[in-house]
Amino acid sequence: MRLTACVLVGALSLSAAPGVITSAADSPCGAEAAWTGCPSVTNDGSAVTVTGTSPGSGGSGGSSDRTPEDEYDPDAPAPPEVCNDPLNRCGTYEVVLLRPTLEDVARFAPTSHPLVDEPDGVGIVGMPVNFVVSASAHEVAGTLFDLPVTVRFTPVGYTFAHGDGTSRTSTTGGRSWSALGVPQFTSTDTSHAYAERGTFTATTTVQYVADVDLGSGWTRVPGTLSTPGGTATLRIVEARTALVERTCLEDPTGPGC
Repeated sequence: MRLTACVLVGALSLSAAPGVITSAADSPCGAEAAWTGCPSVTNDGSAVTVTGTSPGSGGSGGSSDRTPEDEYDPDAPAPPEVCNDPLNRCGTYEVVLLRPTLEDVARFAPTSHPLVDEPDGVGIVGMPVNFVVSASAHEVAGTLFDLPVTVRFTPVGYTFAHGDGTSRTSTTGGRSWSALGVPQFTSTDTSHAYAERGTFTATTTVQYVADVDLGSGWTRVPGTLSTPGGTATLRIVEARTALVERTCLEDPTGPGC
């Protein structure tokens, strides 16, 4: 007896909009309609055996002079069964890709980080004020498209607005003078020197890239997400020298104290 096996592959169509996977209803069609029942596949390590039931084949006892071509009788087909095996499907399948956007992950965005200024709350005209904001990569778990998701945010840029109409961008959040091992009023990548005295409110914005994991690995979300950081209010004063009799510690009410 000659056994013929048929493998069906459903057509795939891709869509970029969020959705779910759908499939056509179970139905026999094409060459496999000549077979009834679900196929059985066994593997003993040395051979793979595929079995099934074909209308008009088989018999009991004795020998037969029929050729293999006579094994199938098209004049008396048996009613085909609907096979619910995943390998026996006909029809068109639609696979919808989930592509999260920045708007989708914005609600997972990290909270603002405090803005640190050195010296604390005060500065001198013409001398650097050092700004530091500490932001790091972190992950947030939640639900997206009714599926469990993990969103990872990684900081890639910082914008420092000094409150005097100037701003500065950096790829880092800066480091304190002590961490850098330098004296106070040393210029850094995130410092700023104010040109006049007054009270100013400095702000910062952190730019993040986002990656999402819906259970099958990390996928980068196009674009960058900007989140507001902390603020700091500074009083900028002028430094003037004068010859005095005693220091401010000795005479707190003295000139300039």
